[in-house]
Amino acid sequence: MQETIHVHQKLSPRKKPSQSRSQKMVKGILDATRNLLRNYGTGEISGITTNHIAREANISVGSLYQYFPNKEAILFELYKEMLGQFSSIMEMFKSEPYLSLSREEFFDRFNRAMKDAEADVEVVFEMHNAVKIYPALAEADRRHAELIAREMAGFMKHFGSRWSMEKLQRLALHAYYINYGTWMYRDHARPDYEEVLDWEISALNFMISKCFE
Repeated sequence: MQETIHVHQKLSPRKKPSQSRSQKMVKGILDATRNLLRNYGTGEISGITTNHIAREANISVGSLYQYFPNKEAILFELYKEMLGQFSSIMEMFKSEPYLSLSREEFFDRFNRAMKDAEADVEVVFEMHNAVKIYPALAEADRRHAELIAREMAGFMKHFGSRWSMEKLQRLALHAYYINYGTWMYRDHARPDYEEVLDWEISALNFMISKCFE
């Protein structure tokens, strides 16, 4: 519990931007960080400093520290933007039009929607690497994975799985972490997007089908 509180404090912004000028400054900090992540590439995230970010955003490092205590907190804001897209998809698929689909169509659409949202993130490769490098981000990602697993288990129960919720959550976690392997493959081979998307969706749909046998 104390560790979770410590992680939360370490990643929390120092203050929320309330006026348009401060909101513009925070947006500039996040945009500058995205630019640096793209320019440095997936393997050089640790080389980016708050000084680099402030310079890219054309502000003083003191102004940056008014809003963010460290680089991890800035990366976490970018990470939360990515998670917000996934949360929106989760809520959408809880609605009756989706829950009334056939099981196979529901999970195929759901998995494709999640992958499409991930593809829209400009620096998804870099964010995956940041999670591996920074312990606070890794802990936040673990909590997100557990949340996704609980939601997925609920969907599986809705469509008639007789497995226990605990086993369904383990299956969902397994499916969640397949994604990490896929991004490693993409980073290594740079394959055609549609090809690897079809492969991953097929793997996820097959895995999920096991809990209905």
